[in-house]
Amino acid sequence: MKKKRRLPIPVAVIIYFITIILTVVLVVGNVVILSYSQIVTGFLGQSSSKLVPAKGEEPVDYFTSDFDSNEALHDYSKQLGQEIVEEAIVLLKNQEKALPLASGNKVSLLGQNSVDLIYGGGGAGSIDTSQAPDFKTVMKKSGFEINPTLWDFYTEGPGKEFRKETPSITGQGAFKVNEVPKSVYTKEVISSFADYQDAAIVTIGRSGGESADLSPDKLDSGFHYLEIDQEERDLLQLAQDNFDKVVVILNTSNPIELDFLENYDIDACIWAGALGQTGAYGIGEVLNGNVNPSGRLVDTYAYDVFSSPAMVNFGDYTIKNSEVASGDKYVVYGEGIYIGYKYYETRYEDVVLGNEDRQAYDYETQVQYPFGYGLSYTDFEWSNYQVKESDDSFEVSLTVTNKGQTAGKETVQLYLQSPYTDYDKDNLIEKAAVQLVGFDKTVEIAAGEAETVTIEVSKEEMKAYDSQGHGTYIVDAGDYYLAAGRNAHEGLNNILAAKGKTVADGMDVEGRKELAKKFTVDQLDAKTYAVSAETGKEISNQFENVDIKKYDDDFVYLSRNDWEGTWPTVYADGKWKASEQLLADLEFSHEENKEDKMPEFEKISEEYGKLSAAMLIGADYDDDKYQALLDQMSLEDMTTLVRMGGYATRYIESINLPGTINKDGPAGISSTLVGGGESTAMGYPAQVVVASTWNSDVVNRMGQAIGEDSLAAKVSGWYAPGINTHRLPFGGRNFEYFSEDSFISGKLSASEVEGAQNKGTFVFMKHFALNDIETNRMGGAMFANEQAVREVFLKPFETTVREGNASGAMAGMNRIGPRWVGSHKGLMTNTLREEWDFTGLVITDQASFPNFYYQDMFGGLEAGTDMWLNTSTMLWNFSDESLTPTMANHLRNASHNIIYTIVNSNAMNGMTANTEVKKVTPKWKFMLFAADAVIGALLAFIFFITTRKLIRQRREKKAAISE
Repeated sequence: MKKKRRLPIPVAVIIYFITIILTVVLVVGNVVILSYSQIVTGFLGQSSSKLVPAKGEEPVDYFTSDFDSNEALHDYSKQLGQEIVEEAIVLLKNQEKALPLASGNKVSLLGQNSVDLIYGGGGAGSIDTSQAPDFKTVMKKSGFEINPTLWDFYTEGPGKEFRKETPSITGQGAFKVNEVPKSVYTKEVISSFADYQDAAIVTIGRSGGESADLSPDKLDSGFHYLEIDQEERDLLQLAQDNFDKVVVILNTSNPIELDFLENYDIDACIWAGALGQTGAYGIGEVLNGNVNPSGRLVDTYAYDVFSSPAMVNFGDYTIKNSEVASGDKYVVYGEGIYIGYKYYETRYEDVVLGNEDRQAYDYETQVQYPFGYGLSYTDFEWSNYQVKESDDSFEVSLTVTNKGQTAGKETVQLYLQSPYTDYDKDNLIEKAAVQLVGFDKTVEIAAGEAETVTIEVSKEEMKAYDSQGHGTYIVDAGDYYLAAGRNAHEGLNNILAAKGKTVADGMDVEGRKELAKKFTVDQLDAKTYAVSAETGKEISNQFENVDIKKYDDDFVYLSRNDWEGTWPTVYADGKWKASEQLLADLEFSHEENKEDKMPEFEKISEEYGKLSAAMLIGADYDDDKYQALLDQMSLEDMTTLVRMGGYATRYIESINLPGTINKDGPAGISSTLVGGGESTAMGYPAQVVVASTWNSDVVNRMGQAIGEDSLAAKVSGWYAPGINTHRLPFGGRNFEYFSEDSFISGKLSASEVEGAQNKGTFVFMKHFALNDIETNRMGGAMFANEQAVREVFLKPFETTVREGNASGAMAGMNRIGPRWVGSHKGLMTNTLREEWDFTGLVITDQASFPNFYYQDMFGGLEAGTDMWLNTSTMLWNFSDESLTPTMANHLRNASHNIIYTIVNSNAMNGMTANTEVKKVTPKWKFMLFAADAVIGALLAFIFFITTRKLIRQRREKKAAISE
């Protein structure tokens, strides 16, 4: 008889232990997954609610597509992505007309970047590169023959071991170049050049990403990230030694040092930026001449990226005596308004005017390519410059004639100079020598033809913020100049010529005085712009606690009145022992209003009866029905809306408000972060590329195309556009922001937003505000004076609200001064809503983890923030004690803003006044529960079998003993 196998006790214990552990993991896993069910549902493209139409009623779509199918939309979007890059490519150098190349040329693509192009950046601006063409495909489509030996070397041979590195989305890791060393190139590769000799095309790539700035420190290579390293220098030398024609492509988003264009025998160079899914095709069409490049730089390219005064205060700086949660980091914007060209050009003018020692500043060795710079394959002549003044604006006209042999587009730029007066000096007001106040791009002008460009410039551009004197916007008395120029430097030279200055006074070239007009303001005006044109509210100081002078009265910002004496230093040497006042201001705080009464909940209006959200489509924000609708909601409805706003908004059954799906990022409706959707959306070129088009029409069409994707993918909210400022060349997210200049950033952002909202998409302009670097963006305190805050950092947001009618904003993770942005009432309510007349929804940045608790909900709701980007049901819960009448009223106000935004969006498509919103269980939950049942039953069976085996063995043992 076969002997039964016994189950050893130690083995049984192990089985029990594993079974219990797996059971605990199953339970805990379910709790965690279900607590994040909102984001899981959205990621899978499912829903937790459904629309139930009334009997006999047909669904109504309030926003409709202009396309018959998703395929037609996608075809259009692909072409638009390419067109944006074609409009944006900047021709920086073209020695002896090296470009365009002839179609059919046999070329060699050099550098590991040629097989690893930059299409986007890390994080919210990421691109699905599986949908993007490689450079070989691009060039072949444009008619070029590509060196296959060299291509295979990079993709399959020894060169494949070398690829650029970037940090993770959380900022772990580093940006590294990793170009192929010259010693790795084989004889076979070198000899292959002879058969593909028409041109060497060298691609230089630099990436960017969320959560990490580019390091200004030397890398292992001995070079910093924004200069070419030794391997890249060797690569250029290799190209120079083996080819008669060398073309460089800058596949970069940040301004890098380009002295190598002068140090090596490089014939031509184009800047293309981060390309999006289809933009790379534009490079080939520019290289073969089918497209004449018309893009212009939106950043100043200095020979030394460290020459910017803003670079002095860039780093990891600590408030050494602060124990406030996420409140021990800071940066002081000691440069004031002097960002980018506003520094370089102003200091140049001061040299020419004799206000600055020529030995202290040499523009020609400082700036290689000025803001607004760009060449063409043809030559344009500007003439007949006219300025007509009206009460509120200037109408500027200019004739552009194509004097060359090739059709092309020209970009006309207008620059204003305001007087720098004794009043300014006494009251610490700074004035840049020039500021961009208008631009337009021509249509394609045929050779020998001309176009008259007309641009309206608002007189509001003359205002400056006076925080010390009148405490509002003023227009100084004195002489103003309005000039046309192909770039900021040319515009300034034209103004200097109008002042009678020449190269004898230190100008680098003669200006054209006929392209500048002077007009004079007789008296200082402190009234016209002291009142909001949108709301009639008086405009006054709101950012005194953002100014470092509140905590250090001896601090001095950079001033053109004394460049050397006010040059910034690292504030407190980066280790600041803060005052008791600052430490107290860093703490969370909000105020209770004892006169507030608890609002009513779950009450049906006697006047209107039971309301449905769809009944308020198109209603004014102040319509009485909104108050009746809010009365109808429960307290739980409101808290759910406010605290569960991560990548979605919750449906509210009591008022038949549908839920929405909301997605990142600036490159389009992204699926790379949060998945889902019924349609694949287009990933467009980076915002810095979009800005370099200088073409409002193209940008508006991009916005509309993103709105179309919103309709197709049933995604109503879009976390974009990104409109922070390129304060520094090393900004990690410069790629997803427009420019160093606030004017062009605002104008193009407004155009993009208007396009998207035309299709019912609600936007979240971000990151509001002063979130211009990634270093310590979580809680870091940013200090700047009120003039800089308003004129440099807030102006793009202001324009996007006032001209683009933006429906939403995303509060940054940073502090401005000591307060988290979202809890700064001066920003969120007094400025955003009461000055600019913003009517919409403000959401936080990421708030789905406990370490984001410094984004205080009580202070945020009080200040005017409405919704937390949170996907966890376990976070941001209200206790009964915390729900005071004051807080309940803040919740009600926030709910009003959220509902108003949704009701006027494409989320209402398919709804009528009688449509009901009902809860449903997403399919993934049924699958989860089924898996739970199977796994749970299996674990229970194992537990049961093990236990039964042990019991039998015990009985058998007892029986054996008895016998």
